[in-house]
Amino acid sequence: MLISNGSNSVKSILKLFWVMFLIVQMKISHAEEYSLILLPEPYCTQAGIEKKVSDKHTLGVIGRFNCDSKRPTYGSKNDDVENKFSRILVPLKHSFNGAFDQGVFIQGMIGIEDSEFKSNLGSNADVTYLNLSVHGGYQWYFRNGFNISVLGGVAHLQEISSSRQIADSETLSVTDFINKNTETNTHVGAGVIVGWLF
Repeated sequence: MLISNGSNSVKSILKLFWVMFLIVQMKISHAEEYSLILLPEPYCTQAGIEKKVSDKHTLGVIGRFNCDSKRPTYGSKNDDVENKFSRILVPLKHSFNGAFDQGVFIQGMIGIEDSEFKSNLGSNADVTYLNLSVHGGYQWYFRNGFNISVLGGVAHLQEISSSRQIADSETLSVTDFINKNTETNTHVGAGVIVGWLF
């Protein structure tokens, strides 16, 4: 899943997992007020943290900066287009059984997303979105602090700014891909979040 990001990204993510594991196992802090989280994606894995802000609510931040990949804004990738992707999201989660307890949750997120597309034939496009999304899901918490959540929902990407330069020799599939991936859109999505509670 992470091979396209290069060995440096894999090493960085493995180091982050190792640090999180040590924090939990050594019980440096086990107040169960925070959870370090990862959102694994086929193109750009994202990392962040959640904080318990009430008995049933957590507030967090999750993101990734300058990930070189073939990540589309949504839908399918185009093998002839690379993307330098950045995103930062702020999730507010309501968990019906308790902030860091097993059970059903709903979550709203707001943030900024940016993509810089470049094709093999020299076309390029830059787009910045306001990201608004709502998800529902189920979360599991284990005694050692490991946790996993599955979620699905709807995201609305509102275009804030964009620019496109299409090369004269560009293929129709790339032109369509760039046009689709630089416009306001609403789409469904699903994912898995893993983390360590401490």
